[in-house]
Amino acid sequence: MRVETLVVGPLQTNAYVLLDESSGQAAVVDPGAAGLRISDALSAAGATLKYILTTHGHADHTGGAFDLKSKSGGEYVVGEGDRGQIESPSSSLAAMIPGFANPPSIDNPVFGGEILDLGESRVIVIATPGHTPGSVCYLSEQALFTGDTLFQNSIGRYDLPGGDGDQELRSIRDNLLTLPDQMIVYPGHGPSSTIGEERVNNPFLQGL
Repeated sequence: MRVETLVVGPLQTNAYVLLDESSGQAAVVDPGAAGLRISDALSAAGATLKYILTTHGHADHTGGAFDLKSKSGGEYVVGEGDRGQIESPSSSLAAMIPGFANPPSIDNPVFGGEILDLGESRVIVIATPGHTPGSVCYLSEQALFTGDTLFQNSIGRYDLPGGDGDQELRSIRDNLLTLPDQMIVYPGHGPSSTIGEERVNNPFLQGL
C-alpha cells in the first residue's frame, strides 16, 4: 500500500490517499477541502476510489467530501457518533473552508472494529472518542491515520462541543498505545510520527 499526503484548506488539513497498488483501489482519509483536486490526483494515478474515510465530523476534515464523491464516487464512511456533525455542519467552521459543501449522506456508519477491504489491503476502524464523540482512527498495515486524536507531541483539543479530554486520553491509552512502536502515525494536521516516538516524547501521554 502506498500513502500520499495532500495538504488542503486554510487549516492545513492532511488529506491522505491510500492506494492498493495491486488492484488500483484507493481510499481517501479526511478530504477537508479541495475535493476536485484530490479527485484529479486519483485520476492521474489511475486509481479507483472505493472509500472516503472521515476521522471525525469537523468541517476542516469533511469540506471536500461532497465534490470528491460527486466526481469519483466512493463509499462515505463516518463514525456514527458524529452523524449529527455531518448532517448539520458547524456554520462558523464551514465558513472558513473555501468551496465548502455539506458532506454527502453517510453510506457506512462505523463504531470501531470494522474491517474494510481495499484490494489486497485491509483498513481497520478503531474507535477513539474524545476529540469528538464519533472520532475514529484507521489502521492499514504499518500506517495509522489519527485525525485530530493524536498529533506529533500533542493531542486533539477537547474544548469544542462533544469533546471529552479524559475520554480522549483513555482512547489513546487503550486503543493506540497498544500498537507497535514502529507504527507510523499520520495525523490530521502537522508532521507524521510513530507510536514509539509519541509514547516517549508526547507530554500529554506521560503516565498513562
